Amino acid sequence: MEFHGFTTGLAIIAGGILAAICLVGLVRRTFHKEILQQAHDITGNLLSVVGTLYAVLLGLIVVDSLVHFEEAVDVVQKESNALADIFLLAGRLPAAPRERVQETCKAYAHKVVEDEWPQMARARASQEARRLAFELVKSLDGFEPATESEKAVFPMLLEQMRELWDYRRERIGTAQFGVPAVEWFVLIVGGAVTVLFAGLFRTQSVGLQRFLTALAALLIGLNLYLVSLFGYPFAGELTVSSRPFQVDIMIFEGRHDGGPLQEHESPAP
Repeated sequence: MEFHGFTTGLAIIAGGILAAICLVGLVRRTFHKEILQQAHDITGNLLSVVGTLYAVLLGLIVVDSLVHFEEAVDVVQKESNALADIFLLAGRLPAAPRERVQETCKAYAHKVVEDEWPQMARARASQEARRLAFELVKSLDGFEPATESEKAVFPMLLEQMRELWDYRRERIGTAQFGVPAVEWFVLIVGGAVTVLFAGLFRTQSVGLQRFLTALAALLIGLNLYLVSLFGYPFAGELTVSSRPFQVDIMIFEGRHDGGPLQEHESPAP
């Protein structure tokens, strides 16, 4: 699913507030004042039940989205670590396989940063980066270690290549599948029902009632915006950075003057 960041958040918050204000007016036109006032007791009891259930559900989904975001940060770091380890361990191989592995590592890191990261913001993956990852995994096919050093390094290289492939698949899966549609449906319907119960209370001042209902809608909208921010780790304003792969590129090129790693940066252009 593709996420458009601030525009989606603005639509969630502004649309929710506008709908809440319109809902107050609709309720006041549909039900007579005396009917609403007589139902205050049952409305209040039901609102406490519905509001509590929705608050728990919303809180759980916000936390789940945050965990989803943190897992995306972690898998990017692990994938970049595996790539750097492959490059460094390959330095113990003979010239031909060493150059093949290290050149593929360089090409893969550049392709991920320059091509795949912008595509992940649109819930897509780079086929060329996938080809290079597969080429890297297969780069030691047919190689037979001869020396004791090569025999010690060879299984570690194969393990790091396997981990790189697994982490890559996990990263792409995270980018392509954000918050499920059914969760959005439940959150939106639950928020609408909660605001509806809040609008069933009748006050003398319609302006005050609209203001209070709008505040409730604002709070719900802000939490939904958090779900949208954390639920799509590679899109929007709050994104997982490609910085770990940029650090890998600096290592591959023999540059070690990069700044400290920052987890939450905008995707590389």
